[in-house]
Amino acid sequence: MSGTVLKWAAWPLLLLVLSIVSLRMGVTGASWADVWYSLGHAPQGQAGIIADYRLPRISAAIVVGIHFALAGLIMQIVLRNPLADPTIFGISGGASLTIVSAMAVSLALVPTDQTVSASTDYIPLGILPYIALVGGLSATLLVLALSWERGPGRGFSPQRMTLTGVIIGAILNAIVMALVLSMSEASTELAILWLAGSLYARDFSHLLPTLPWTLIGLVAIVVLSRSLSALRLDVHSAQSLGVNLRLARPLLIVVAASLAASGVAIAGPVGFVGLLVPYIAKVIGVRQMSYQIWVCCFIGAALVVASDTLGRIIAAPVEVPVGIITSLIGAPLFALILNRNLRS
Repeated sequence: MSGTVLKWAAWPLLLLVLSIVSLRMGVTGASWADVWYSLGHAPQGQAGIIADYRLPRISAAIVVGIHFALAGLIMQIVLRNPLADPTIFGISGGASLTIVSAMAVSLALVPTDQTVSASTDYIPLGILPYIALVGGLSATLLVLALSWERGPGRGFSPQRMTLTGVIIGAILNAIVMALVLSMSEASTELAILWLAGSLYARDFSHLLPTLPWTLIGLVAIVVLSRSLSALRLDVHSAQSLGVNLRLARPLLIVVAASLAASGVAIAGPVGFVGLLVPYIAKVIGVRQMSYQIWVCCFIGAALVVASDTLGRIIAAPVEVPVGIITSLIGAPLFALILNRNLRS
């Protein structure tokens, strides 16, 4: 019994330790006493910085990590491709396109004598997740429509969905960069910072509008966990277990798109989290679906928290966006996974 409890509690403990360390680390130093004081008292001084800036930022990192990790898990299982993630499938590209478009419109309306300190200053934060969802779901529906196989055995082919997603994602990213380059110099800097995947200046006002999508996504994954587990088998085995593949596959992809797009709304397209986390869970031997979902949530959150902490201290006082750190970690592991798949 104690072994089971430890198995389930180990990952929340890891995230808790990393979060506490992250509260202390930053451009300005803080003591463990400041961390403790910020959590239990009316914060002042350094403790105030921890409570007002670092704690909301860590909370945002946790939510972003959960969203991208679960989106990656779903996509790898549904597409039967260990290299699938929201970036490859075009979800991040679609969400990025709608947000950058909204950013361009809002910045164009700003009087020329005013400065802009954050990319979302002139976009209502409450609608930001919906803007991202429109783009992410539109890209997903486009990929699904182009992936539909006509004929006697009509349905969605995982291979065709993967290939179509790569093509659509590349096109969307090209459009996003063209749009960014058409902006003014100051606006371009803000857009590029957001596209790099950054948690700079994120607080609870950015996080709260996304939490309903976190809850909806978690509930949907739990409800569909039986279908998700069956999809790890071959097509005939999954159908013999009563899984309607024509319904389950697109429905799970929509859940993944919703999670990824709302994650993009907070921090931009943070790359490789959706790719790495399911692979790490697989390497450590996690097989049971309920436990796999649990582990992916906490490993994803821990990865983003650790990467954001590293980005804040590695070149202080300059801040390296979390998306760059996850890409530096993920690119070599991506090459390793690809090499293993080619050999097998």
